[in-house]
Amino acid sequence: MWPLARRLGGLGYAVANLGYFGPGGLRRSVETVFQALEERGLSSEPLDLVTHSMGGIVARALMGEGRIEVRRLVQLAPPNHGAWLADRIRLVPLLGRIPAFRDLGQGEETLVDALGACPPEAEIGVVAGQSASAWLGGEAGDGVVRVKETHLDGAQDWILLPHFHTVIMNGRDTLSEVDHFLQRGRFSPEAERLGLDSHGQLLRGQPEPQPEEVTT
Repeated sequence: MWPLARRLGGLGYAVANLGYFGPGGLRRSVETVFQALEERGLSSEPLDLVTHSMGGIVARALMGEGRIEVRRLVQLAPPNHGAWLADRIRLVPLLGRIPAFRDLGQGEETLVDALGACPPEAEIGVVAGQSASAWLGGEAGDGVVRVKETHLDGAQDWILLPHFHTVIMNGRDTLSEVDHFLQRGRFSPEAERLGLDSHGQLLRGQPEPQPEEVTT
């Protein structure tokens, strides 16, 4: 994430680039990130977060537990509904023992499934990627996470960018969309919007969401 962090710093943001050992599992990652925030004196401040993949789940866990206050969150390629691919990898000897694949799989026994709703005051934008994904069971995805798996109830905006999972943060369009959301709570009008129909099927080219009107 350091190239994106450097570019955001160049736009005037005060950036703290936090890491964690993802294979160690969700709980370990949550504690690592929270400790890093505490060490930097950031755990009690309202934050804007930009996350990638499992980092988006770490952020949701911290928010759901009330341990941090988040103003706006941009999730890049997050497995918000667990990852179909993680369940497939768990079937491979030895790899199946890695905690992250258990935590980020799909089903009632996984930690990602047990996460509660995000605080309603936090504005959340989700960016899904689309690239080579022939091994995702025929579903559209970024090579690791299916597009539909990134969906998050309550998110203010959900868009699609043409990037592979592990490099989605490096796109110039990604930087532009992250900056746009952090500034306005919405992605740019030109971005391709996503949605789900009443049967849970993916819809593309949805209209830009409009801010809710406030009446007094």
